[in-house]
Amino acid sequence: MTITPDHIYDIYWANSLFSESDRVYNQLCTKEIRERGFSVFLPQELTINKSNSPSEKEIFLKDTNAIMACKILVACIDQEVIDCGVACEIGIAYSLGKYIIGLYTDIRRDRITYRMYKNPYVIGAILSNGIIVNTMNELLVGISEHFRDQPY
Repeated sequence: MTITPDHIYDIYWANSLFSESDRVYNQLCTKEIRERGFSVFLPQELTINKSNSPSEKEIFLKDTNAIMACKILVACIDQEVIDCGVACEIGIAYSLGKYIIGLYTDIRRDRITYRMYKNPYVIGAILSNGIIVNTMNELLVGISEHFRDQPY
């Protein structure tokens, strides 16, 4: 099956969207990015993700279409275990040669006695085509620097 992008996005925002706190965080972050002039695909804004019975195939095709159409995939990796949908989106973006920025703001990443485990395969995919940042400010700098350095 061929997927054809119907719109080009600067950024695809990959994060869990199932809890209210996730959705609010996603909205706050993408609002800040959009205010800087970048277009953002946010899956939770799709009508299918607001329905009670979305088709798995439709979700996959719409999201994959948007990943194909983006220039950067921002992947939030704060969860104890990286969200399986986010990990899949990272893999798709990597396979398409997309630039990936992992957003890892959880303070446990720096602890000496207990550091959060992150799957090295998924982290390797991010670092092979991008960077990991630890704050929203670092993310905004990373996005701006990538667009400054790339002739889109």
